[in-house]
Amino acid sequence: MKRITAPTHQSLIRKHPLSLKAKERIRSGVQKLKVISQIIELREGLKMTQTELASRINVSQPFIAKIENDETANLSLETLIKIVEALNGEMQIKIRPLKKAA
Repeated sequence: MKRITAPTHQSLIRKHPLSLKAKERIRSGVQKLKVISQIIELREGLKMTQTELASRINVSQPFIAKIENDETANLSLETLIKIVEALNGEMQIKIRPLKKAA
């Protein structure tokens, strides 16, 4: 599978003058791609197929493919936790305020 590389939202914003709403969508999308790429890296590092992962969390392989291809509208925290646990991973979430530009 082709590895997803997420550019930083700052690099995308600098290249194109965008509205605040568009900048927020980019920031959100980049964060989502970072999570997806970590899932893929962990799964591939274990030499586990999408089918094997799907079986471990009782979903279909196409569902895992949709997650990995960023084709799901919403990935629940519950499902994310199941995926991470099935991959023998550890999830750390840190929520902090954004730094204001100087």
